[in-house]
Amino acid sequence: MNRSVSRSEGRDWLIAALFGAVSLALRVPFRSQFAYHWDSAQFVLAINEYDIRLSQPHAPGYFLYIMLGRLVNGLVGDPHASLVWMSVTFGSVLVGLMYLLGTTMFGRRAGTVAALLVMTSPLFWFHSCVALTYAIDASLVCGLVLICWQAMRRGGSWTDAVLLGVLGAVIAGVRPQTVPALLPLVLVTFWKFPKKRLLKFLTSAIVASLLVVAWAVPLLKLSGGLAAFREVVRLHAQAYAQVTVTGGGWRALVANVVNATAFCWNGLLLCLLVFAAALWYRVTKMDAARRQRWNRDHAAALGVWALWVGPLMIFGTVVAFTSQPGYVLNYVTGWLLLGAVTLAQLRARWGFVCATVVVCAFNVWVFVAWPEPWDGLLRGVWHSGREIHDHDRQLNSMIHFIRSHYDPKDIVMCHSHEYLLFGLRHFQLYLPEYEQYQFVVDGTIPHPPGKRMWLVRDGHLEFIDRLNVGGKKGIVLVVPPGEKVDIFAPYLSLASAKVLPQAENDLYFIPAEAVKLLQ
Repeated sequence: MNRSVSRSEGRDWLIAALFGAVSLALRVPFRSQFAYHWDSAQFVLAINEYDIRLSQPHAPGYFLYIMLGRLVNGLVGDPHASLVWMSVTFGSVLVGLMYLLGTTMFGRRAGTVAALLVMTSPLFWFHSCVALTYAIDASLVCGLVLICWQAMRRGGSWTDAVLLGVLGAVIAGVRPQTVPALLPLVLVTFWKFPKKRLLKFLTSAIVASLLVVAWAVPLLKLSGGLAAFREVVRLHAQAYAQVTVTGGGWRALVANVVNATAFCWNGLLLCLLVFAAALWYRVTKMDAARRQRWNRDHAAALGVWALWVGPLMIFGTVVAFTSQPGYVLNYVTGWLLLGAVTLAQLRARWGFVCATVVVCAFNVWVFVAWPEPWDGLLRGVWHSGREIHDHDRQLNSMIHFIRSHYDPKDIVMCHSHEYLLFGLRHFQLYLPEYEQYQFVVDGTIPHPPGKRMWLVRDGHLEFIDRLNVGGKKGIVLVVPPGEKVDIFAPYLSLASAKVLPQAENDLYFIPAEAVKLLQ
């Protein structure tokens, strides 16, 4: 029962489709109605106006992700909903792919558990309901691993070479940062081909290169040319240098490892206890002959697993950086697969069923019913359906209050920093008729000389040199939930700032005649 299946059979594809359908049904009710993250808002804005010089989206561009969003938007008619539906769909496809991958590598029992774990994992459930690239990236990576594994098993055909080239180019167009860490697995896959490995590798590379050029040319055209694109990438790299080992040294490395550990914990939860129990059993109780036999039978699969998970983890913490939970999705899938393999080794059927039910039920409880007072245990990790619901409610409340109380001709709105969940980009998207300023300079995009401040006017981003309240009655200060109006203290005199009634301390007003800039 636990042996790997040499190739996916018709019933396996049917089971994978059923897993995907169930996952879709679970994700649809929790999908976000408003752009959840700063990046989400930028992606949505890019559907209609693609220009990385305006950070729509941010570098390196995510071109195929945005273009697919445009295609879906032609059917849905709502840019944000289009991107969310993409996450929902690919997040559900990922579950089916995990069943196929687990089945072909470790057996149907392991494949079944792997699908259930990814289906219920709060980390994957969450990112399948918001407008971000991570669920799509994880699905594509899982598909590439599946192709690599099957290609090695069947001797590596020309079709495999072309498929790997196509998928590599697609991943590069959706989330380019993922590609370097996949190269070791792809190179070893071609090395394992018994015949014409070099020609097949060159064919794959040519296919990938041609497809990358096909989407890179319009990307550069929309970004103002190669020189402009390179400048944006340079500024982006410079702005984030301190959170990488290259710019931040050991402190950055430790921070990345801590972040990655916390985010993986949110994806694995009770699987960590499963790993601990399995390690204890392997070391203290497992028969040596059985251990050697298991190692021998699964050596190839474990090798592919290591080439999949290892480079992605190393690249994300040592070479690049890990600052958001979604960054770990493409390799937490591997750890969940290993957790499924561990559970599948339980010989007693009742023990296997009970352990799997407990792990999955806990996952569901965390996502659906995690008590708000316990949020400190998962501080900084976006993990639940309530997080999405609360964000939608709070953002909708702020938008409705401003629209119902102020005419766009009477006020300007001000934002302090680039708050990821309640920033200028969200209000640019949902209140485009209001003039809006952001005080903190964004160092990731080029500004015209002397114009370092952001201004949103008629829904479009501009660059200006100072705040202008001429002809207005005053300014509304947007204070993200959990923050205080003091975030504006470095820029404005707050002596006349008054909290707006029924605005939950999230909105303050300063009359135009009392506005005093401190910059």
